[in-house]
Amino acid sequence: MMVAYHILFDLDYLGIADIDLHWLPILLFQRTTGSLFILVAGISMVLSESRNREGYPRHFRRAVILGAVAACITLVTWIYPHERYITFGIIHFLAVSALIAPLFFRLGRYNIALALIAIAAGLVLNGMDTEAQWLFPLGLANPGYTALDYYPLLPWFGVILLGIYAGQKLFLKEIAWGGMPGWLTFMGRNSLAIYLIHQPVLIGIMLAAKTLL
Repeated sequence: MMVAYHILFDLDYLGIADIDLHWLPILLFQRTTGSLFILVAGISMVLSESRNREGYPRHFRRAVILGAVAACITLVTWIYPHERYITFGIIHFLAVSALIAPLFFRLGRYNIALALIAIAAGLVLNGMDTEAQWLFPLGLANPGYTALDYYPLLPWFGVILLGIYAGQKLFLKEIAWGGMPGWLTFMGRNSLAIYLIHQPVLIGIMLAAKTLL
């Protein structure tokens, strides 16, 4: 789903095809894709914690890795395309979430209430204007803030909390997952690499095709 949406985005952004990304079906597809991505991240944090023998340092190490990747994304998008470069995209969000999500592992069903509060707060904040320059990670951005990818903590940490609850209630049980296609498990285990690689590949192919044709 992520790759499919980015194909549409790249075709429009590079001027190869005129695609209305704000057309409701495409917009819903994009939001559903992002929501599922983050929900699965929350579930994965629970599964990782179930095998964790190191405690919080394991989560901290994961956050540092994601933070380094996020910094590279900011640098690369600042170089190209520079306009609307990414300062708090989905990987930035996941890096911060990896730091704070372990604090919520023991809250059980209370995570549902906290998730709804976070989502509601985010919807309110996202509709507000501020002169502050550095509150955009929380979801409160000034009118001039734009980015190609933007996933603030509010409302999206609420989706992480829903994933934590779902992971604890559904995915920690002994479930026979027989029949899972190998290509699907491969993508699941290498989702970060796919996320980082697919856009340069897609953009390279499209720019080459645009030049040749």
